[in-house]
Amino acid sequence: MQWVSSICIMEALALFSAVLKLEQPWQIDRIDYKGEEPKEELHIYLSHTRRTKFEYDGDSYSVYDHQDRTWRHLDFFQSPCYLHARVPRIKHKDGMVKLVRVPWAQAGSSFTLLFENLLLALVSFGLSMTKAGEATNIGRRRVFGLVQRRVSNALATQGLDTVKELSIDETSSKRGHQYLTILTDREARKVVGIAPGKDVEAVAQSLADAEVRGASKEDVKCIAMDMSKAFIAAATEHMPQADIVFDRFHITKKLNEHVDEIRRQEQKEAKDLKRTRYLWLKNNKDLTKKQKESIQYLEEAYPNLGQAYRLKELFKDVMDGAYKNSRLKPLNDWIKLAWNSGIHQMQKFVNFLHNHWYGIKTYFKKLATNALAESVNLKIQEIKRIAKGYRNIRNFITVIYFHLGGLDLFKPIE
Repeated sequence: MQWVSSICIMEALALFSAVLKLEQPWQIDRIDYKGEEPKEELHIYLSHTRRTKFEYDGDSYSVYDHQDRTWRHLDFFQSPCYLHARVPRIKHKDGMVKLVRVPWAQAGSSFTLLFENLLLALVSFGLSMTKAGEATNIGRRRVFGLVQRRVSNALATQGLDTVKELSIDETSSKRGHQYLTILTDREARKVVGIAPGKDVEAVAQSLADAEVRGASKEDVKCIAMDMSKAFIAAATEHMPQADIVFDRFHITKKLNEHVDEIRRQEQKEAKDLKRTRYLWLKNNKDLTKKQKESIQYLEEAYPNLGQAYRLKELFKDVMDGAYKNSRLKPLNDWIKLAWNSGIHQMQKFVNFLHNHWYGIKTYFKKLATNALAESVNLKIQEIKRIAKGYRNIRNFITVIYFHLGGLDLFKPIE
């Protein structure tokens, strides 16, 4: 019956060789199970055929000596699996002794390529470094080390196409007043620059990140942003050729603040205005039938507030109308109505529009918004929540690029 066991062993070796995609000169010597349930481990021992010559930098070399190496591989059912091999070293023509590369792992890595891809998939699917480490019993530091290597390599080797449509936004990195400036390519829908802070220098530094990878600030045609003085100054200084477009949602937010100021003034002498704040701020089409009836009653009871509310709704229609017509006449007509209302807060908002006119009129031509940047911001906050915060801001930046940088992280490092 010895021949039966020999056949089984040969079939097992052939099976594992196929799974590992081993090619000459590599082969499996033996397979061992070690430990006892539930801590069994599978150990696969590899070797190369004798007198094999190995390539290094395009030249062929005889084996000088060997170095024992071990790699963590994908689990075999529920058992951790490890590959072992005596990896050849060659004596290079420069006189240095160097380790040859093996086909199943990156140079210097203690994981196989398949195991690395598993870790990257777990993190990309939303697991924190800690959870991914727990799932594979290797610890969060080693998971993050892999993520950091792959992101650093991708940023260094994967260039950017021409960036024409840019968004600038800020996001909080920690509790308190610690921020990151985020540059997003609206056409490619990916983050292309990140820097600590939210001032002119932060924008310049994040632009430098993009330019190192092949983009050029001179190619930017349009920049969507909020009305941050720092962002305006940075765009004017570093990208004077680009049209600035102020985000319509930030403009609308400013108008809502003025409407709410009127409500708060009226509320001092009117009890029935209490707890109605969100009725005035929501779009009328999103109100329930009962809420619309309440608004209609309050509009008649408080004419100033009612007129401001109608102007707010009309302003939304004007901004929506830009998708059908790029003419500025509807906006200019609205400005006249708002000014002639005589309502102080509406006139303040008209002055605000005039002061920012250069970035408002371009909205009707470009129809650019910061919606993508706001979506990116939400995803960044979710990344931070999953990890329960990042003490090291550089680590946080690495993880943002991992999830939102549009990088090919499964491409092996050359």
